[in-house]
Amino acid sequence: MKNSWIVIYDNSASTTIVFVSDTITEVCGWTPEELLGQPGSELIHPEDQLNLLKMHTVNIVKERMATMVSYRFLRKDRSYITVESVINYCYNLLIVTNYIYDENGLDHRMRVNTVDEVFICQPGGALKLAGAWNERKENVLKIIKTAQRWGGNMSFSSEKRFCLILNRFTDLLHIVYATDIIQELVSLPISEVIGQSIFNFVNEHDIPALKAHIDMAKEHSLVARLRFDWVIDRKSSLSEPMEGIVTSTDDGIVMVLRLSPRLIMPKSKKYC
Repeated sequence: MKNSWIVIYDNSASTTIVFVSDTITEVCGWTPEELLGQPGSELIHPEDQLNLLKMHTVNIVKERMATMVSYRFLRKDRSYITVESVINYCYNLLIVTNYIYDENGLDHRMRVNTVDEVFICQPGGALKLAGAWNERKENVLKIIKTAQRWGGNMSFSSEKRFCLILNRFTDLLHIVYATDIIQELVSLPISEVIGQSIFNFVNEHDIPALKAHIDMAKEHSLVARLRFDWVIDRKSSLSEPMEGIVTSTDDGIVMVLRLSPRLIMPKSKKYC
């Protein structure tokens, strides 16, 4: 039985849904067409909405790479299921991979150990910080406590990132979805990316490591960290160093990528 799916929201105050993968129908009853253009908050249990909106603000302002939160999600039959979502900030979008919550499951435990922060929306409206690894817990709690509901008029820096969704059922992992910022970062229009194998854009010496990380994400639905050279033109050896994360659901592999600073080796000193 399938138990995971992908949803992409815009970063507006209403968290409008702009993409939904097909597996949501089997798990929750909704068709993607029913949810496209709808406010994401309407699918959240009323007791969990305020905490999710606060986290939405923090994810936007702090540009979180991988935050996980469990909460109650509305099914089409009006019942709620508890899900855990890995949220990836992606410039003007939030890329969210969703899983049925299983506190004792191996995949859950592995996700907990690979994201930046873990939150649990508890009955009654309380928000519990279950783990933080890249920032002190007290700092994270302070950010959440003081975060206001997203008003859409705050100023903040916006790191350019793009998202790819790969076909997990092919060995070549063909790209089936890409966000438009890809053209700005690696000079490729979406039309030249869709249908291509991800490995067509990866430096040959990086392919084995990239495959290993993707396979790990596929097997355990965890967050794997990536670093590789994105090839723009092989003939001229033109490439851009990239870094990011990869996650996996039942119907796709998600990559969120950003430019990585180039490593500049210091010049060796000359001695007389």
